[in-house]
Amino acid sequence: MKMLIILFLSCASVLVADTSIQVVTTVRNESGGVSTFDVFTRDGQTNLVRRTTSTSGTVWMQVHRFYYHGLLVGDFAVLPNESSSESKAGSPYSLRITFGPTNEVKAALIFKDGVLVEAFTATNGIFHPLDSSLIPLIRKQHDITSKLFSSARATNTLPGEVRQELPSEKHKDK
Repeated sequence: MKMLIILFLSCASVLVADTSIQVVTTVRNESGGVSTFDVFTRDGQTNLVRRTTSTSGTVWMQVHRFYYHGLLVGDFAVLPNESSSESKAGSPYSLRITFGPTNEVKAALIFKDGVLVEAFTATNGIFHPLDSSLIPLIRKQHDITSKLFSSARATNTLPGEVRQELPSEKHKDK
């Protein structure tokens, strides 16, 4: 039953996501445990493979493999006492894993030449592809933040100048 709940939770977010994302789940009995493989595709290209391995209903390993245009970009693995990430050597893309204030994993971002090209969000440590319509918004936010906080700007800009460059929001009275 626990395995069924894990399977449902790992795929539930995709049920309401954009239609360009598909997921296929395979469950295999292996020596001493069960492995679940979730393969996510966006527009027909693999972009995330998640392997969850459990024994006696307890998850003991989870590996997320991130892809862009079918090429492996990197991995994020969680074991009982550690987590680690690795970028694929020689890839034209880079992988960035982001964490919240209490070290919970929040997102995985794929970049090419400093430009965001793919994004994944995490809920309770489980990654899933972000809705396609949100990626341009995150790209724009990342571009603004990168310009404001680049190392060259940080050493040559006074605080008042940064405040003047921040995008202002216009509020309409209701």
